[in-house]
Amino acid sequence: MLKITPPKLPQVLKEAEDFTTALADKNGDLIELAFQGQFVEGISKERLYADVCTFTNGVFSKCSFKKAQLSDVVFRNCNLSNIDFSGSNFSRVAFIGCKLIGANFAESQFNHVQINACLGEYANFSTSKYRNVLFNHCDLRNGAFDNCSFNDIAFENCNLTNAEFYATSLKGIDLRDSEISGIRVNLSGGELRGATVSSLQALDLARLLGIIIQD
Repeated sequence: MLKITPPKLPQVLKEAEDFTTALADKNGDLIELAFQGQFVEGISKERLYADVCTFTNGVFSKCSFKKAQLSDVVFRNCNLSNIDFSGSNFSRVAFIGCKLIGANFAESQFNHVQINACLGEYANFSTSKYRNVLFNHCDLRNGAFDNCSFNDIAFENCNLTNAEFYATSLKGIDLRDSEISGIRVNLSGGELRGATVSSLQALDLARLLGIIIQD
């Protein structure tokens, strides 16, 4: 069974008045702060550092946080669509009920991360390393998971329609309760070797791989 260590947060955090002001005051480091209902637009901050923080009901528009370092952080009901988190490191981080449409998480590292009930259509998770990561009840249609390394990862009740998994092994992953129609893999089918699917999913995958089924 997949075991994920949740973010380690105190019962009470100091509430920050403004995200931009907090960045300036802390020289770019956000430590033990709670952000509520923030609207952040056009902020570009490379190597953002956030430790023991919560972001609730926030909107991040046209923002770039490449190579960020986030640990013990929760994003709840935030709109992070099209945000650029490429090259970042996420440790004990939770995304809950967030919009991640078109978000860029490429070339990142995920360690003990929960992504629950999120909209992640067209999100880019490619060329990343995942250890103890759970995608639960997420819409990941047309998402990209190319060239990824999976170690203890699960997709539970997710929509993976037309998602790309080129050069990413799905060995040991149970996909039976997820929608995988149109999943994109190499015709050799190597990515699917060792994955668990239902009989109906197997039929769809056989057609996808060009296998002719006759009775």
